[in-house]
Amino acid sequence: MKRMLILFLLFVLTRANAQNEFAATAFYTDFKKIFADAQAGFTDCKGIKRKSDFEELATEYYAKLMLPLADSGKVVFPVAGNPYVIYYFEPDKIRLKVDQRGANLRDAIALAFEKPLYSRTSTTITDNQPFTSTLYYTDPNEDKYSAALFRQCIFYKGGKYYLSFEIRGKKDPE
Repeated sequence: MKRMLILFLLFVLTRANAQNEFAATAFYTDFKKIFADAQAGFTDCKGIKRKSDFEELATEYYAKLMLPLADSGKVVFPVAGNPYVIYYFEPDKIRLKVDQRGANLRDAIALAFEKPLYSRTSTTITDNQPFTSTLYYTDPNEDKYSAALFRQCIFYKGGKYYLSFEIRGKKDPE
C-alpha cells in the first residue's frame, strides 16, 4: 500500500510540475487585446516615453498593456519598419527551465491566436552561448523576417537565460 501511495504522489507531483503557467483565461484575453492593439498601431499599449539605447534608430515607450507573467515590456517604433511590443519574462540560471517556459508560452499563444501558426527557429552561438529566435507566421510557406507576426527569443546575458516575446504591429507609426 505504501508503494502505491509513493507512486501516486510521484505521479501527482510530476503532473503538477508540468502544467502550463500561461494556460489561463486572463492570458488569452490580454493577448488578444494586445494583438488587436498592435494591428491598430499600439494606441492603447503605448505608455510613457522611455530612453532608448538607440535613440537614432527607434523611439521606445513603456508598455501599458502587459502580458500576464511578463516582468517588463516596451513598445518600439523603429525609424524603418513596423512597430512592435516586446515582453521579458523571469530569467533563470538553468536553460532547461527557460526552454520549458518558452514552450509553454508558445502553446498558449497558439491556443489564444485561434488560427494555425507556423514557426521558423534558428539558433546561433555567440560567446559559447546559444541565442534562439523563433518567428511565427500564418502562412506555412512564409519565411521573411519582416512578415512574422510574433518573435520569441531565448538568450544568455549576465549569467542567466532570458525569454522575450514580441508582438508585431502592422501599421507604421503616425
